[in-house]
Amino acid sequence: MLNWQRTILILIIVLLAMSIPRGVAQTNPQLTLALVGQSTEQYVIPAGQATTLKMEILNSARPDVYLLQGEAYLDPTLSGTWELAHSEEMGNFHLGYLQSAIWTFELTVPANIQAANVTNGTPQVNLLIKIIYQATNEPQHEEQGVFALGVPGATVQRPQGVIWYTLTGLLIVVCLVAAYLVTKRRRKQ
Repeated sequence: MLNWQRTILILIIVLLAMSIPRGVAQTNPQLTLALVGQSTEQYVIPAGQATTLKMEILNSARPDVYLLQGEAYLDPTLSGTWELAHSEEMGNFHLGYLQSAIWTFELTVPANIQAANVTNGTPQVNLLIKIIYQATNEPQHEEQGVFALGVPGATVQRPQGVIWYTLTGLLIVVCLVAAYLVTKRRRKQ
């Protein structure tokens, strides 16, 4: 019985030892994305104009990575469909552990963009940034970040569902009040 327990214990230790190097070797590199500039709360880009943006890309994981492509997307109609606004190759730019790069690019915001809401008096939309990168001997990876943009001159779109819910709710209240008044009159008679 004692030999059997030792054999199981040795087998568990061997299996754990074999699995640890594989788990460490397969960690995915991760990038941290941050817009640099104007304000920590919101970046302001007037609708219908081109603006230079700066994106800091920090390699926050152990493996070195090579930046392949940077892409910026906007959803101008707020339909949930992201449209490519800018794409640029990064020429296999090398980033080691805790090194960063600044990607500077021009973003043209369409004049007819619709904003989701108003923050501090400025219409606001979202910008989706995708950075495609690769670590040595690994497949390509993609890191994404969504950033709020203040877009002066954009049309503010009110959610249509809110209007329909309001009208439907108002109609229900009117019907309930009318039914109450009719039943009250019938009881009096």
